[in-house]
Amino acid sequence: MPDKLTPGGMAGRLMAAVLLIGLAAGHAVGDAILQFEIAGVEGEGWRATDVAIALRRDDAGRLAARLSAARLELPPPIGPRDAVAGECGDLVVTARRFTCKDFVLETVGAPPDGLRLAGRVDYWRDSGAMDWALVLPADEYGEMRFSGRLDDEGWTVDVKAVDWPVESLVALGALLELSLPSLAGRLDLSLVARGRDAGLDGVVFELTGRELAGGNDAGTVDAEGLALELRGSAWADGERLAFDVRGAAAAGEAYIEPVYANLADHPVRLTARGLAGKRSLALTQLVLDQDATIHADASAELTRDGDGSWRIDSARVRLPRAQLPGAYTVLLQPFLAGTALDTLETSGLLRGELTVSGGTIDEVWLELVDVDLDDQQARLAIYGLSGDLAWAPARDDLMTARARPLNLRWSGGFIYGIPFGKAQVRMDAWGGRWALAYPVSIPLLDGALEIDTLEFGDVAAGDDTLLFDARLTPVSMRELSRALDWPPLSGRLSGTLPRLSHADGVLALGGELTAQVFSGTVAIRELRIQRPLQPRARLQAEVELQGLELAELTEALSFGLMTGRLNGYVRGLEMIDWAPVAFDARLYTPPGDRTRKRISQRAVDNIASLGGGGAGVLSTGFLRFFEDFSYDAFALGCRLERNVCAMSGLEARDQGYVILRGRGLPRIDVMGFAQRVSWSALVEQLAGILESEGPEIR
Repeated sequence: MPDKLTPGGMAGRLMAAVLLIGLAAGHAVGDAILQFEIAGVEGEGWRATDVAIALRRDDAGRLAARLSAARLELPPPIGPRDAVAGECGDLVVTARRFTCKDFVLETVGAPPDGLRLAGRVDYWRDSGAMDWALVLPADEYGEMRFSGRLDDEGWTVDVKAVDWPVESLVALGALLELSLPSLAGRLDLSLVARGRDAGLDGVVFELTGRELAGGNDAGTVDAEGLALELRGSAWADGERLAFDVRGAAAAGEAYIEPVYANLADHPVRLTARGLAGKRSLALTQLVLDQDATIHADASAELTRDGDGSWRIDSARVRLPRAQLPGAYTVLLQPFLAGTALDTLETSGLLRGELTVSGGTIDEVWLELVDVDLDDQQARLAIYGLSGDLAWAPARDDLMTARARPLNLRWSGGFIYGIPFGKAQVRMDAWGGRWALAYPVSIPLLDGALEIDTLEFGDVAAGDDTLLFDARLTPVSMRELSRALDWPPLSGRLSGTLPRLSHADGVLALGGELTAQVFSGTVAIRELRIQRPLQPRARLQAEVELQGLELAELTEALSFGLMTGRLNGYVRGLEMIDWAPVAFDARLYTPPGDRTRKRISQRAVDNIASLGGGGAGVLSTGFLRFFEDFSYDAFALGCRLERNVCAMSGLEARDQGYVILRGRGLPRIDVMGFAQRVSWSALVEQLAGILESEGPEIR
């Protein structure tokens, strides 16, 4: 039985070095002239069993050797390997050294299949040192060279690759039991590492990648045409490894869900320094710089949990500069998809800071410098926005003491086409909520929105509740019409907005919104808006009209002149994306109204047209000689359901309904005959009436 051998000195290290690189099976040729076996050989961190060494001499007199082991156990990530062997085709033995001029190492039956190393190995008998120079043949994998030295001072490894195909890294990763994404492209690599026994003293490397492409199977990571430069070093620092790495990507496209970047437009530079241990990572400096987008630096302490995941124990992230629109387009917009902020045109500058302690966020602070936000769907815009936003989680009811005030100011903007002017707002933390520090007046058209109460919860903690109390000082209806692209309206608009609240994505009115318009009152009750400023926003409300002056209303709408008063209601109003889908509406002259009631020929024709009686009903006969007529009462109703309007008037009569009941001489009654009308057709018809100058009466 062969004996177990525990090597010492340089002979043991020679055997260790040979076994460490013999990771696959090969086949010897010829007849052995000397063969011996060893039950086991072991050293620090490794063990080989059933070792066999065979020597032979070929017909030319050259000495060859074959070394094999049934099993070689190595430390992670390589781990145990079975059926390991290496070949030396030309072994030269002198008084000073052993030289293997034709050393071949191949892998068989274990990934990566077909890996073949060839080159030269020297062992110096006087010093026990070993040198090697191995090549991965260019005709298979490109050109990669491995050289190194092992002696009493330790070991050195030098790796150089030129125009190396990146695809082969997947196979090398499999050897190390690492899951690497599928990649294509070419790279150049230079790496020098030094150490002693199983320990690493230091490594220096430089890598350049060209036309890199690929991604993962899930599609969450993808790249195309990347140009990558990476260089750095690492060295032992006690029981940890210190590192200094710098990289840059200046071409191609990259996608890391959900962020996409065109690196030709926004090149990226990265610097990382720190200390890495088996279960800890200290980032003393992490700097990210992307042209016209962002400059950020960070430091952090991380701990690896038992399941292999990393936990951030403490961190500080500084944002000296985030330039808009680049920072919005590249970094923010992907996370805002589906919200009211996903299609903004932006400019300006952001600065900020984030701190983490005890594994949780301690504080977030953001400064806005002359920021412009303009929604491409024309829903919202704000210009010249500057100030501070800060957030700190409430802890033991100490939010008031911990949180900074929120201060914002702006030069102007608009909401749904309605412009607002310059203002400044301050919010203070109070009882876990934010509250307006003092009343604010925001110029709105030629009036103002006077805000007395504004209070909201900690959105980051899941509290999206809001309270709002305000009143609108008189605004010119003509200015409002111009802003909303309506027909010119006369008069002034004013009112109150009481107890407006927001919770669970629903904006609701706690009281009655009243507005004074056309010398009358419009009241809105039970107002609810689901998903405001988002697609498929849904509005529900009840609307009441009282005492509107018809002369002002019809003149503003160019409908034709009517005098008198007008009441009305819109019950069960429901709108989707601000378009009506259901309501029960009725407009009518109030009973007992003693104001003078007159109606022009154009107004008569337009009312008749809406009721299906046709336009120009007064353009023939003697009635065409009258400019206007007296009337007793008016009413027109529409119940909308499934895009169909069920029409009604004052009363039913003769297969139709009376819309306007005349009085005096000459007396006219306006009838409606259309019982069910398409809502979209009715809207088009009304728009045509308002744009028309009306029939010419001669």
